[in-house]
Amino acid sequence: MAAFTNRDNRLPRRANTTKKQTEIKCVQLNLQHSRTATYNLTQLILHNNIDVAFVQELYIVLNNEAGFRKPFRIFAHGNGRKRSAIIVNNKKNDAIAIRQVSDKGATLIELSYSGFNFYGASLYFPIDREIETDMESLEEIIQLTKGKGLLFPIDSNSRNKLWYDTITNERCKFLEDFIITRDLF
Repeated sequence: MAAFTNRDNRLPRRANTTKKQTEIKCVQLNLQHSRTATYNLTQLILHNNIDVAFVQELYIVLNNEAGFRKPFRIFAHGNGRKRSAIIVNNKKNDAIAIRQVSDKGATLIELSYSGFNFYGASLYFPIDREIETDMESLEEIIQLTKGKGLLFPIDSNSRNKLWYDTITNERCKFLEDFIITRDLF
């Protein structure tokens, strides 16, 4: 798993200044379609005041997201077993779904909070599909959000020392080149 953002449009970091900083707490998790993992994520969100959760392989019952509390706003697209979603907990965050590039494996939203705007995309790349296909979707999201902040946590089903795994596998070489050539951070 990895999360990347454009180098030129980094999300703000907490700073030791007298100027007020905007802070948005985010997490990413692959729930592996588990009810227990969904419950644990819900508890994590509530106890740690998490604003946005980027999830992959969410728990589905009768083709609908299940296990999340009512106050959460859930953004997920497609029919059947959805592979990606974004859960927004903070009511002060204004979130809008961007449907033109969203499907079962990709969820894109625009978030606004305290005058700060950025895009967030939760992505899932199935291990049984060529990663080049998924990279086309990723490129489309980058082009659509060009010039704006973009955070995209991905379950790429690939392994790489770049994100602190112990090995790098063949599947990941294409993804690594993509990250480097597009100056992603």
